[in-house]
Amino acid sequence: MAAHGGLAYLETSSARAQRSQRRLTAVTAILSMACATALIGAMAKADDAVAGAPPAPSPLHLIRI
Repeated sequence: MAAHGGLAYLETSSARAQRSQRRLTAVTAILSMACATALIGAMAKADDAVAGAPPAPSPLHLIRI
């Protein structure tokens, strides 16, 4: 570096490599959030009292044709 009299050349990634890395990061983040949500849902205990009750009506029952 001293022989050149400046900073050493630093090779950067191409735009395609950066785009691919960002895509991989996004997909990994989405999959990890989905796995965490599934794990939390699996660990949540269902209420036994609510299990025997009839299901709540959906908002679609208000629409009449």
